[in-house]
Amino acid sequence: MKHSVSERPRSKRDALILLAHGSRHNHVTHALRDITDAVARESRITGRFEVHMAFLDHAEPDLVQVATRLAERGYERAVVVPLLFTDAFHSRVDVPAQVKEAQDVSRLPMSIARGLGTGGDLAALLERRFRCLVSEESNSGSGNNADIEADSRAFAVFGGRSAGVPGTMSGPPTASAPVIRVLYSVGSSDPAANDAVSRLAASIGATSVAATGEHPRGVAAIDHIITHHGGDNYGGLDRGTRVPRPTVVEMGASSADPLVVVQPLFVAPGKLWAMVTKEIAHRQGISQAPETCRPHTRVTFRRGDTSEARGHFYAVPGQSGGIRFRCGSPLGVDLAPMIAERACSV
Repeated sequence: MKHSVSERPRSKRDALILLAHGSRHNHVTHALRDITDAVARESRITGRFEVHMAFLDHAEPDLVQVATRLAERGYERAVVVPLLFTDAFHSRVDVPAQVKEAQDVSRLPMSIARGLGTGGDLAALLERRFRCLVSEESNSGSGNNADIEADSRAFAVFGGRSAGVPGTMSGPPTASAPVIRVLYSVGSSDPAANDAVSRLAASIGATSVAATGEHPRGVAAIDHIITHHGGDNYGGLDRGTRVPRPTVVEMGASSADPLVVVQPLFVAPGKLWAMVTKEIAHRQGISQAPETCRPHTRVTFRRGDTSEARGHFYAVPGQSGGIRFRCGSPLGVDLAPMIAERACSV
């Protein structure tokens, strides 16, 4: 059956390029391939775009290489979705400059869609991530938290695996254990970008911590939050306005040692996230954090998979008998609907 011009599939004419920051981490390319495949399966994308990936830095292919190949294959235009969360230097300067260079070299018309941002759709995804991680921790023992369990959703994250820790502190949190949420980002030299992440964290009852920038940062900043837990701002690191939410303390009173849930604001695995998980694991005497010992083969996940624990569990001694950590994983394929929405809005 022949298609009319208006009905003819556009996948051979229009391309969608996912433009990631890039990293020297061994698994970043595999992760981006999984994300690319997941976006290509989105109903809004299938039959409209063929999906490709490119990197701003540290990895290949770059945008010029991808645009040149697409032009040689006869594509008429490309939409670029920057996989960036904030409107910092990369978004304002690097992305437009690289798109212009790619257009000049390839002669392929290119449009820039808005990035991932820090809006409501991302906040909803992070909320589900935090709740799911806490629910897993609760369900790892005999007790359940019905409120959390009822609102949790099972979904896959890149590289999630269980890491039970032996010893007296490796059991599930008791019903009286408070939960401290930490949103872990790369950080920026742009105060406005850091403020945006802080507001995002505050909107879901979390505290933002950056791997770079002002002190305290990284694990030292997480320690600072734990030391001051119980107050509204968990140490006052947030620059945004915290919205009071019952999920800040999700499992009861604050008298017991807290469960610290750390969710990375990362698209894919990166060196900075690997460093913090390794440091947390090192405190417990684990030789390698799960983030640093991935299999060499490509690992694929589908949203909705009900895999085993999707975070990493560590029990850290030294404060009131032990602080439990649950570390999430990069957002990965769960970003696919957001990316599809950005692409189709251009």
